[in-house]
Amino acid sequence: MNKRYEQYCLASPTFYDSQYSGHVRARDDVQDGSFAIFSFSLPPMWHRTRLGDWMINKPPGQENAAQGWKILVPACLGNADQTLTRIWHYCVLRGIYSKYVPNRLAVLIRNAKYAPRGSSGKVVTTYPVDDETCERTLDELLLGRAGPYDDRMLTGY
Repeated sequence: MNKRYEQYCLASPTFYDSQYSGHVRARDDVQDGSFAIFSFSLPPMWHRTRLGDWMINKPPGQENAAQGWKILVPACLGNADQTLTRIWHYCVLRGIYSKYVPNRLAVLIRNAKYAPRGSSGKVVTTYPVDDETCERTLDELLLGRAGPYDDRMLTGY
């Protein structure tokens, strides 16, 4: 059995499909389980686009570099909205290119037992433009924050 079977069942209450295939959008609406950041307006000249299961915030004049730093930020259902809001504000104020998952269902899928290893737990990716920005971003955003496998998140198991 394909261990990702359950993800195809979550796409729709009626159809068996990939959640982000573009064919079935019943549970993938921005209003369905969306995070607070969807109500925030981007500054002028910024662009918000969708790419698969990611929403991308692109600052003006900045392309995603072919090579450089990439910060992967994990979160759980319990802290995803707060994590996304904090990182959204941080990145927008500093002009940092970022992408994030659009809703709670996406976080649930990424934290599922059989989630693909390449994206397991990851809800935000930021792309700092240089070493200094990367170090400052890590210190200010992630130092001391709990993630999906943190002992503080596993109480009761």
